[in-house]
Amino acid sequence: MMPGLVSHLDVQWQHTGYRRFVRTLERGGRLIRLDKRGTGLSDPTSDLPTIDERVADLAAVMTAARSRRAVLFGLSDGGRAAIAFAAAHPERTQGLILYGTSYRGPRAPIMRRYRSMVRHWGEGRIADLMAPSTADPRARQAAGAFERAAASPAMAAALVESLGHDVHDLMSRVAVPTLVLHREGDIVPVADARLVASHIAGAELRILPGRDHLPWIGDWQSVVDEVLAFAGHLGQAQLGRRNQQTPRTTASTRPARPVRPASGWPSLTDAELPVVRMVGKGLSNREIATSLFLSRYTVETHLKHVFAKLGVQSRAQLAALAADRGTAPGPDT
Repeated sequence: MMPGLVSHLDVQWQHTGYRRFVRTLERGGRLIRLDKRGTGLSDPTSDLPTIDERVADLAAVMTAARSRRAVLFGLSDGGRAAIAFAAAHPERTQGLILYGTSYRGPRAPIMRRYRSMVRHWGEGRIADLMAPSTADPRARQAAGAFERAAASPAMAAALVESLGHDVHDLMSRVAVPTLVLHREGDIVPVADARLVASHIAGAELRILPGRDHLPWIGDWQSVVDEVLAFAGHLGQAQLGRRNQQTPRTTASTRPARPVRPASGWPSLTDAELPVVRMVGKGLSNREIATSLFLSRYTVETHLKHVFAKLGVQSRAQLAALAADRGTAPGPDT
């Protein structure tokens, strides 16, 4: 997860919303977080890193974490660095998720707001800019403490001036699966997200409701659902490729497995049965996903398969069948 303007791994971890966001993302796999050079827990620097140096820093962090290939989750300005990394190192990039990202720096009116914020650095005005739905005196006080820890006033001012990195020419070189997430009221215009998605081959675009720039503020669950569904799909695709490359085990060394029927109750898998039980109890897809530690996308996929195998057309029909078979009262395993 590549941060935006500033971050501080320790201070942010004290924020309940941020911690909940990260822990939920971890259901999809290992999550590597970092503070970019000059901010948070990273060493101070007198010179701001170029885009190439940020790419090299990310590669160094991945190497230190023994991550040969990863899905990059770029937030805001971190999205531009993620684009540059994916273009330079496709062999180390499994996929790309860009949230609140533009291919260029802020336009003049927004840049004036950024500069005003850093003139008052330490007062918590980042909350008004990045999380307007929560901006109140208490939130600004906490945001002020975060600002003072994340960067010095001089570094904050320099970071704002560095937001002009333009990666327009790099987007066409990105050749990995890409998801572009954007909130409709984000400080970064939706038009920029549409342009990013249109210039990266095969990129998917999801416009979400809300106006907060920070993904863990507001309806954070919808952001997490999209991220986990996308990353999960990439993981399944990678597993399929590995299986194709793995030499087949001969019949003499592989124990025979019973053939599962194509339809009917015996055709349901161990992953699908718990979902059926919860539908029988009247739970929604979101409630099922939360209970089973799945994404809503995975729950929806299971239900599509179940509908086809059992020949039902609605949740009501499925719930009735589950009740008839005594499936609903079963354990939520």
